[in-house]
Amino acid sequence: MTHDLKPLVCFPKEYFEGFAVLQRCGFDERFLPQHQKTLMDTFDNFVFCGKTDYTLRVLAVGTADGTSDIQIIDTLDSKYSSILYVVVEPADSQVQKFQTLVQSKQEDGLWKNVKFDFHPITIEEYLGKTKSGKEPGGFDIIHLQHCAYHFADIEGTTVELYGRLNTGGMLCVLHVIGAWMELALHFGNIMPDSMSSQVESLTLLERLQHRIPDVKMQTQHRKISVKADECFKENSEDGNMMLNFIMQLLDFRKTAPPEVVVDFMKFFKELCYEEDSELYLPADDEIITIIKV
Repeated sequence: MTHDLKPLVCFPKEYFEGFAVLQRCGFDERFLPQHQKTLMDTFDNFVFCGKTDYTLRVLAVGTADGTSDIQIIDTLDSKYSSILYVVVEPADSQVQKFQTLVQSKQEDGLWKNVKFDFHPITIEEYLGKTKSGKEPGGFDIIHLQHCAYHFADIEGTTVELYGRLNTGGMLCVLHVIGAWMELALHFGNIMPDSMSSQVESLTLLERLQHRIPDVKMQTQHRKISVKADECFKENSEDGNMMLNFIMQLLDFRKTAPPEVVVDFMKFFKELCYEEDSELYLPADDEIITIIKV
C-alpha cells in the first residue's frame, strides 16, 4: 500500500488556493462581524505598559497576503503614534501581495505611522537569523494567525517567541478547534505527515502552562461554520481543494489510500450538521492571549 503523499504546505500555490475556497465557504473572519470584534477587542484592550506615545513593536507571523491583518493594523494605528510591524511569511508571493496592500493603504493616506519590515522566510529561519542580537529590542505584540500548525516545533517555537516579548507584552495565538480537530485526532495516527501538527496544537495551551509557570493566559472561543456540500461531490474542484486544505495533503482523494478516503468522508459527514438543506462543518477556532509578566 505505497502512496505518494505530499504535504500541502510544500505547494504554496495550491495551499493558498485551498485556503481561499475555505474562506469563501465561511472561514473568512473579515466578513463575520462577531468574530472580527472578538479579535479586535483583544488588540484594542491591550495598552503596552500604559504607553501609546512611543514606537510599538509588532511581530506578525504567517500573515499570508495581509488581509487578515488589516483590522489589527487599523486598531493599533488608531492607538499608537508609531509602529514597527515586522512580517514573517515564508511564501514570497503572499509577501508581495501584502506589500502591494501596504502601498495602496498608504497612498490613501492610511498607515502613515506604520513602518513595515518584511521577511519572506520561515519563523525558524527568522529566529535563527535574529538570535545573534542583530534585531534590536524585543516585541510588544506577537501574533500567530492559524500558522503554528506549520512550525517545525510548535511548542518550542511558541515558547521562544514568548521569550522575545518585552515585559508586559502580548502573545496572541489563533488556532482551530472543534470538528476540524476531531478529524485531526481521528486521522492523526493514520496520516501523521498531514495531521500530526494539528493534533499537537490541541495541547498547546496545556504545554505552554507547563513550560511557562505562572503565565497570565486567557482563551476566547469563536464559533465558525464552513459550508461543506461541495466536499461530497467527487468532481467538484472547490470541494477537492477544501479537502486538500483540511487534510493538508495535495490531491487527497487521488493519493490517499482508498479505504482512508472512504473512512474520512464518512467521519467528515458525521461531523457536519444540516441547515436549510446544506451541510456545514463546525470549524470553530480559539484565541489564546498570553501576557508576559
